[in-house]
Amino acid sequence: MRVVVSLLISTVSLSAACADLPAESTKQATVVTANRVTANRVTANRVTANRLPANRLMSSRLSDGRLTVNMDTAGKLLSSEDGREVFSFIVSCALPSDVFLEADVDGTTFEFAGEMGLTPEWLTSPLTPEGQGWISACIFARVNSSDVALPISMRGTNQALASDADERAGWSVEEGAFYGNLFTPLDQPILWIACRGAGQAAGESGGLIERDCAEPDPANPGLTKCGFIYAGDCGAYSNDQACEQFSASGTFYRRCHRAPLFHPIKNGGMNPAFSQVITTYVTP
Repeated sequence: MRVVVSLLISTVSLSAACADLPAESTKQATVVTANRVTANRVTANRVTANRLPANRLMSSRLSDGRLTVNMDTAGKLLSSEDGREVFSFIVSCALPSDVFLEADVDGTTFEFAGEMGLTPEWLTSPLTPEGQGWISACIFARVNSSDVALPISMRGTNQALASDADERAGWSVEEGAFYGNLFTPLDQPILWIACRGAGQAAGESGGLIERDCAEPDPANPGLTKCGFIYAGDCGAYSNDQACEQFSASGTFYRRCHRAPLFHPIKNGGMNPAFSQVITTYVTP
């Protein structure tokens, strides 16, 4: 039996536009599909229960663009429906749209499709710390406590996250930024961090109504409503911002911290900066 694992991805096609690359330059693009505008529906508890090591993803090549999963890396994850769902999001974040991974699980073949292409090198070599940061940010940005597939725009310094003017116009409400480390040791909690964007700070509207992971939880100070570490407000619209820089042309944050920049850390702790940051936007 062959099963294609679907992510319920809402594809948005935008024609003839100039895409602003993370390096602050531009390139000509004829079609923009779901590479930046993507859906989310995975929940935090599924991610927590289904962790993946950073070993290489590919075992062997079946044909051009079609590869088999390294079961030493993903075998345990693929043994359950929830694990396969989490793995499908990981593959979607890591690999480009022309790559598919196949895995045989107890006689059933599952197929997982690439989409964004943040870390294609993960196919053949262990994920680097930088790659771990990008996969972490991508998964965290796609967590949604309401388990609703809502299209979001994901932006950042990775070349795979380039956006164009039409996308920025359609997805114009800044939700927040996501970063941290999904690949912590199994006996330690996931380090997932979010800061609140300008749109979210202004109140609930549009797509924000179904998005809670960058929103502080009044019942649990220091955490968001998804259970992420709440770093405060992302940018300069706040007197106590968590991120050092904002790219005006790319509309994303750079170098974001676990706590606001000028916030005293308890017990003299560190306030590290994270360079692999994904800023998310929703529709008005």
